[in-house]
Amino acid sequence: MVLGLASVPPAAASGAAHQGHLGYQGYQAEAPAPTWKPVRVNTLPGDDVLNDVTVLGNGSVWAAGHRVVNGRQRGLVQRFDGRSWRVVPNSPPYELRAVTATSGTNAWVFGEGRAARWNGRGWTTISLGSGFSATDADSTGAKDIWAVAGTAATARHWNGSSWKSVRLPGRASAVDAYTAGVAWAAGVKGNRPSIMRWNGTSWTLVPAPALTLPAPDAVVTIQDIAVVGSKNVWAVGGVSWEGANEEGDDVDFGRTLVMHWNGRSWTVSIGSANAQPYTEVEPDGRGGVWVLQGNWNPTLWQVTGSTWRQARLVRKSGTDAVVFSVARRPGTTTMWGAGFTVPQGDPDDPSANGTFWRTQ
Repeated sequence: MVLGLASVPPAAASGAAHQGHLGYQGYQAEAPAPTWKPVRVNTLPGDDVLNDVTVLGNGSVWAAGHRVVNGRQRGLVQRFDGRSWRVVPNSPPYELRAVTATSGTNAWVFGEGRAARWNGRGWTTISLGSGFSATDADSTGAKDIWAVAGTAATARHWNGSSWKSVRLPGRASAVDAYTAGVAWAAGVKGNRPSIMRWNGTSWTLVPAPALTLPAPDAVVTIQDIAVVGSKNVWAVGGVSWEGANEEGDDVDFGRTLVMHWNGRSWTVSIGSANAQPYTEVEPDGRGGVWVLQGNWNPTLWQVTGSTWRQARLVRKSGTDAVVFSVARRPGTTTMWGAGFTVPQGDPDDPSANGTFWRTQ
């Protein structure tokens, strides 16, 4: 079933409710969603950006990205142990796109064709194969780690001793390792969503309906997937195409895309108005999910049942915020976000500062 999902009006206030399960039926006043507050803004020399964040059950936080000092870029890994922050020394000398960890002495970061493991004392780098640049990674334990790359129809799986290449029935750009032997991945195959499930032995396609696209040349992207339960799975992304506005100028158009699995079938919604795509989805610990819309000064939605509530993302006056990743502390409703903040006004020499947000 394909339904219309209206984008939130730009003037909608924090706490506005998006009513109707994947379908817009109006707005009404409700208790606002929890506010996302900055808990750390880096003061490192040069520019630094956080691309991915993961949180462990003990409350420790890992984040990975890059920093630029004197024109030279290298990887950046930061850790919060529940009490203090530290930059993990000797990070790999390349852009880091994904991170997953199981303890303070077992963390993995991923860059161009490579994965690097932190054992509490130093880094060990392992090749994942030329052309395999991980876009997402997740784990259920130290011997069950998955990584996917949006350009590859294979995944990489760590079994505790080595990385193995595992065939996928389609390309996957996002993965959620739910429990040992159960994982979901999402991407596109041709120009339709491709949802895959790991049963402990192999990856198989979960049938997804064809989409009714708003333009013949529209391109579908799936950017993230989240497993709340065996009968509650979300995948999000967007639809984009080029066209002309009322003045005849060439412009880029985009609409949101959200898919929900109830254990039997998918409900799929494409937004009805021009809007930024959904970029992240994460279980909220209450049976619902958090959805990130866009990255630059993004909108955060808490989805509970049929209600979408907009949350406030706090940033220092005079700055813009970019959020690339959100993650939940397992067993709680505490959420973390990571990205960067930068002075407004496009200064000649902007300084991006890696930033962490948190809400409960």
